[in-house]
Amino acid sequence: MGVNLSKTSHVIFFAGVLPVLSLALAWGASKAMPNPPFWAETLSPLLAYAILYGVFEKYLWSWEIFRLLGVSDSPDLRGRWEGAQRSSYKQDGSNVAVPSVLEIRQSFNNIFVSAYYEKSQSSSIAASFVAVNGNRYLFYTYDSDPNSMQEGTMQIHKGTVKLAYVPQGKKLIGAYFNSIGNRGDMEFSFAGRELLNRFAHS
Repeated sequence: MGVNLSKTSHVIFFAGVLPVLSLALAWGASKAMPNPPFWAETLSPLLAYAILYGVFEKYLWSWEIFRLLGVSDSPDLRGRWEGAQRSSYKQDGSNVAVPSVLEIRQSFNNIFVSAYYEKSQSSSIAASFVAVNGNRYLFYTYDSDPNSMQEGTMQIHKGTVKLAYVPQGKKLIGAYFNSIGNRGDMEFSFAGRELLNRFAHS
């Protein structure tokens, strides 16, 4: 994620195409407003570059054209993912399966994951895509907090998650382990772009 000037496609785009577009934008602005009022700053090439980069970083990075050009290669995971995780923790002799929700916010440079459960929620403190044996995974570490009404049965803890994106069927499949000694499997299906910021649908 982010700009990597060891990649030819990034050098061409961020050090070649964007500066040229910035110069063109600044020149166009100067022609459109040759004598700006005292309160309006002339659009400089540097400011134009910052504007163009900001728009790309937040919105345009996910466009298919930039994937074809090799500028953006991270999967677009923005949205709400619903599923469950099966823990190594046992109850009545069986592994506990817990319904859960992931909500992912993503830009070209950053990705942030929130997880919601009936009795707790967690937020990523660091997240990134990592290549392992030719495959790309989303790794993130998180802090988990129990809901205020569940503090007697839940523990504050930290953990790590590894997820693989499966385009067929739009799924996230992976595993986790945490600081209180539990581990398990996770599987989620894409539910939509809308973020609800909570576990339940209503």
